[in-house]
Amino acid sequence: MKTALHPGTRLTALIVASATFMGQLDTSVVLVALPQMAHAFGVRPVALSIGITIYILAQAATLPGSGWVADRFGARRVFACALAGFTLASVLCSACHTLPQFVAARVLQGLAAALMTPVARLVLLQVTPKEDLVPAMTITTVPMLVAPTLGPPIGGLIVTYLSWPWIFLLNVPVGITGVVLALKFIPRLPAAPRRPFDHLGFALVAAATGGILFGLEELSESVVSLRVGAGFMLAGAVCGVAALRHMRSHAHPLVALTPLSRRTFMECTFIGGSIVRLPVRALPFVLPLLFQVVLGFSALRAGLLLLATNGGDLLLKGMTAHSLRRWGFRTVLLSSTAAMMAAMAACALLAGPSTYWLLFALLVVSGAARSLLFTGISTLAFADITPQELSSASVWWNLGVQMTGALGVSLAAILLNLVALALGQPVGHLTLRGCQAVLLIMTAAGLAALITFARLPRDAGARVSGHEVDRGGADEALE
Repeated sequence: MKTALHPGTRLTALIVASATFMGQLDTSVVLVALPQMAHAFGVRPVALSIGITIYILAQAATLPGSGWVADRFGARRVFACALAGFTLASVLCSACHTLPQFVAARVLQGLAAALMTPVARLVLLQVTPKEDLVPAMTITTVPMLVAPTLGPPIGGLIVTYLSWPWIFLLNVPVGITGVVLALKFIPRLPAAPRRPFDHLGFALVAAATGGILFGLEELSESVVSLRVGAGFMLAGAVCGVAALRHMRSHAHPLVALTPLSRRTFMECTFIGGSIVRLPVRALPFVLPLLFQVVLGFSALRAGLLLLATNGGDLLLKGMTAHSLRRWGFRTVLLSSTAAMMAAMAACALLAGPSTYWLLFALLVVSGAARSLLFTGISTLAFADITPQELSSASVWWNLGVQMTGALGVSLAAILLNLVALALGQPVGHLTLRGCQAVLLIMTAAGLAALITFARLPRDAGARVSGHEVDRGGADEALE
């Protein structure tokens, strides 16, 4: 396996990473500006939550059709148009004067994001040879991990020293540069053979994802919303089952099911990968509450602790390809999961006002392990995917990431409320014991991924990693 990327592939990976970073950053950075925006619109801050929810729902509802659009019009062209659309929608968001205007602009932004993120990955997969997949994915996983942490401090700086419209105008230079570079340097990718649009499949998958995500949002609000949230989630699950049955029998399904038959893809997307993503997505929600509200750290000190995780992540990025080549995907996934969960558990057990630098060191270790884990998962998922399956695989991957990301945050919020009630405290009340209990529960859930990763064959993804397995017949198994 080559460890040095071809310059063209590296540039494509950087363009894709920039687009992914912009999309990931937008969701977290806007949260800090809500009070100032509410004052400008003449509404209560809580009313602006619709601007967050509608963006996620618009993105989730449109995401299933992204593969068909990319196949029909060409991934490069769709990616550039999605980047331009996201940039234009950002400008519209910055120019809003009322809440209805903002909601409409956020819908447009969510629609563009639904095409931008999965098609960006599809572009990278189409132009990257299998042997270059590890270093390419190493570049593109950074935004997914760094953006949620950098969002709040960046948003705070902008709101403090500029004004809330600059939250969205921040996307403009990145978006314009991305469009120019994509059209100039990404090779023209041929459109796939035309196939009819599966309207019923689109409606069922959109209803499933929208219902589940909205249900999770309701459940995370309070225990009182249990019935409403559970009802939406149940309806979403029913639509999801109907969608799968429909796609099995349809001649031209919206999203092909063949990628789900690939063991490595299914493991990394919906089994072990989903399990281990739950605690990772819960951390950016729980840790700021623990550090600032419970332990009383200043915003600056809490922010430095969160940045320690990203520092650890970047620390081992350059060693990912070597690690995978030396030990293989299975060993790296097992060891990095165990190390990350151990660091999380230690953070929970040792958290206290006087353990600041110990927490800092533990979060660096957690970030370093997370770096290997996420690069390994996102690469192995596509190691056995054929060129004909890339479009559908990209859609399934993004659906899995989005759903488990929302589930991780919602589960953390639900557990915080339930633990508070169990400790005799009102819903929403935060205590050290409560935060510790939630972190330990999420850690225990993440450890379950070890069981599924251990079932992977020793030669899983060997053609991509370059790992040589000392076992008879391994080469034949890879043919």
